[in-house]
Amino acid sequence: MKIPSTFTWLAAAVLTATLAVFTLTNLFSGTWISAPLSPTAAESTLPAPAAAPAPENSANRIQIAFLLDTSSSMDGLIDQAKARLWNILGEILKAERDGQSPAIEVALFEYGNSGLLPQKGYIREVSSLTTNVDNFSEKLFGLKTGGGDEFCGHVILTSTEQLQWDEDANTVKLIYIAGNESFLQGNVSAKDALTKARNKGIVVNTIFCGDPNTPDGKTWRIALTDKDGDFFSINQDEAVVFIPSPYDDAIEEGNLRLNGTYIPVGQQGIALQENQVRQDANAASYGKANLSSRAKYKASANYTNASWDLVDAYSEDKERVMKDKATLPDSLRTLSDEVLTAKIAEMKAERLALQTSIQDLTNKRDAFVAEARKTAAGTEDNTLGSRINASVRKRLIEKKYVIKE
Repeated sequence: MKIPSTFTWLAAAVLTATLAVFTLTNLFSGTWISAPLSPTAAESTLPAPAAAPAPENSANRIQIAFLLDTSSSMDGLIDQAKARLWNILGEILKAERDGQSPAIEVALFEYGNSGLLPQKGYIREVSSLTTNVDNFSEKLFGLKTGGGDEFCGHVILTSTEQLQWDEDANTVKLIYIAGNESFLQGNVSAKDALTKARNKGIVVNTIFCGDPNTPDGKTWRIALTDKDGDFFSINQDEAVVFIPSPYDDAIEEGNLRLNGTYIPVGQQGIALQENQVRQDANAASYGKANLSSRAKYKASANYTNASWDLVDAYSEDKERVMKDKATLPDSLRTLSDEVLTAKIAEMKAERLALQTSIQDLTNKRDAFVAEARKTAAGTEDNTLGSRINASVRKRLIEKKYVIKE
């Protein structure tokens, strides 16, 4: 059951306050190596760090655009998307090709909402293709529903032409469009839109929310050819089942300590750090099990914040960090470049240790949940997350990725 929004606000406040105290304590004490996680974290030898994501100039990349119907009947669809965002991203982390997991870029469009501009087909690009998953999560959680006209062909064409799709044939390029009215509405031909996407190497997958045997449901299947992606139907109102595990408390503790290794740098640093904590709270609003899924992603090499975090920014551009020293906390901005560099190295080592601990815990959690799900009351076979996970896995395997369980 989804926890009320009041809890989300309180969770964000508590996490932010705790993070501030933890960060200041570490900064003024001059130490960054924390105590070990609770005993659960030390049950076995820690594994090697997760496979590194593909570098930006590599063909190991997956790009996914989610096109979500936000008309008045789609609250359940949006809720499932929020509840399963981190689970979907976590499943992609299991894929490797030539020893590398893919760099992940996600984009978000909404369509069919009467609050959007009719001259633009009731379509809005909410997020362009990005690796900034915290920003993506913020925008996903900001979606609101409202009645409108749903033009599938128009939104597919817009996302095909407007987003910066990689031209490399080895990149996995996917569109998932979900809605509940006829696929063929609007002035833009769905057939033409699919053809243009196909010509760019984009695989379009259609998700009908409701009975696939209704006249509207059938249009979502017959529009696709054997060169397009999957068609599936879901029950957008089915509750997502979260299975708690004995590892969730330790993962939550590790996640909080991980946040303590992030230090804002640059003019937007503090605001973006606050958003990191806010997205923890958004994930936690669905329970600790969902926060564990987010922590798993944050512990991966795919989660980087060079735009605002001291450690990641230094790895990307040392000169920029030194130029922005004036924006650092008081205890760091007055340090010499040499001493600051040493401090950053300590923070990086602390972060890697925490990420490795969280990876170990989430691997154990995944095994526990997989076993528990065999006898769980709800299977979730007919929900957005499970369907997308199966579809993405199939496309990755087609591109010669190996799935590491």
